Amino acid sequence: MKQLISFTLLLVLSSPLAAEENSNIQAIDAILSALNPVEKPKCYHFTDEVPPEEFIGFPECNITASVISGSVEVGAFFNTGDNDYAIGKAKADLVHEVGKLRSNWILDLFGRITEKEQENGKKEYETTDQKWATSLQSNYTLEEGGKNYLFGFGSYERNRFNGFDFQTSMASGWGRRWYESDKSFFDAEIGPGYKIDEVAETDTHNNETQKAVIIRAAATYERRFFDSMQFKQTFSAEMAPKANENSKYQSVSSITTKLIESLALKFAFKVDHNTEVKNDTKNTRTETSLTLVFSI
Repeated sequence: MKQLISFTLLLVLSSPLAAEENSNIQAIDAILSALNPVEKPKCYHFTDEVPPEEFIGFPECNITASVISGSVEVGAFFNTGDNDYAIGKAKADLVHEVGKLRSNWILDLFGRITEKEQENGKKEYETTDQKWATSLQSNYTLEEGGKNYLFGFGSYERNRFNGFDFQTSMASGWGRRWYESDKSFFDAEIGPGYKIDEVAETDTHNNETQKAVIIRAAATYERRFFDSMQFKQTFSAEMAPKANENSKYQSVSSITTKLIESLALKFAFKVDHNTEVKNDTKNTRTETSLTLVFSI
């Protein structure tokens, strides 16, 4: 509506008769300014083309960038012969950063099927390993550009062959970036938490829910050797202080080599250790993988 009024007044006041008088031109400017007032800025940032004296009295604009990055990796292996089997692995590792808050979500899937001879003499494929795990951690930096942060962590793991129906934990505490250079960094954190382990049911043992207070400690070391190669080592411990309560430890070592801009090859070695297991299950399980990594 304002645009229509402005256009009509402009036609009337800018007619040949009216344009001859300077007062009519000033009237046009006054009417247009009244109908289309210029909004004054409420804040500023350093990219604004405004004279420094205009900044007086204006607060700095709070412009916080939100960045999402991460990777997705997949791998598969097939063997045929006397003992046929197939292995599949997939993993998503996503990071969201906004201001001082950094969140990391991980989803890890692993499965294996093996050909076994049945009682009737026929060979059929059976699932011999199956696991999926997810975790979420958020870090809040205490000072701008600082090294200290507060963290909150939660995880859930379901593994059919480690003696537990599921294992879940949560923790919070304090962490610090102890070392950082152009090519490497080292983070370590510690804090109290709580975990629940659901022991799997067997023919001789009923399922059992074990709950315990824990101390969680974790560390991450990452180093870039070349522009195309990176080494990463992570370690975590969920320690139950009481005797006969299960403590869980995990170590992951990996080397990633970039093939092209968004595609890389990753070799990883993972160790999971539970101190208290039942049903003749081994305390330590290892996983070696070779996967293709797609960067996001």
